[in-house]
Amino acid sequence: MIILRQTAKVFALLFLFFAFANAQDSIYRLAAGTRIQVRMDVEVNSGAASKNDTFTVKTERPIKNGDTILIPSGTVIEGRVTEAAAAGAGGKGGRLSVRFEKLFLEGGESRVIEASTELKADSSPTGSILSVIGGTAIGALIGAVTKSGNGALIGAGIGAGAGTAVAVARKGKNVRIKSGEVFEIVLSQEVVLPVKDY
Repeated sequence: MIILRQTAKVFALLFLFFAFANAQDSIYRLAAGTRIQVRMDVEVNSGAASKNDTFTVKTERPIKNGDTILIPSGTVIEGRVTEAAAAGAGGKGGRLSVRFEKLFLEGGESRVIEASTELKADSSPTGSILSVIGGTAIGALIGAVTKSGNGALIGAGIGAGAGTAVAVARKGKNVRIKSGEVFEIVLSQEVVLPVKDY
């Protein structure tokens, strides 16, 4: 009786070992680092979005492992805004960080995922620098016209002040992911999908 129990335990352990080994090699496993091309459903804009706002994207093309389609095109993925900051004065660009948290599969199943992307506005300082230099040049020209010994220096100072005011008043760009825009997300953790033919 004891020998039978021990034999049953050994077979159970062997079965679990082989089942686990086969699961590790499953074609229904998306590895961390997998890139998924998606299309935005509704625009998200750093000027209007708030932290924890949710949105959806759809896969642009199927994800395959060999000839097996793991995720068909048009699969819905839910994303969440993790940080949003509107563009500000002085050419400060907006900032938008999002992550993707849920993959909705056919048949009502879903999987929790971890995937992210970070977008930041290009707030080039060139415009601000040109505003300051332009103001200085105009001020120097005004000073020269007055034919005063210090006119050029005073004019340059006034012009630089005006140029700086223009630079500070110039607003940076907000970041937006437009409706219909296609971009990539990257899985940061592996995802095991249900064994199912699509």
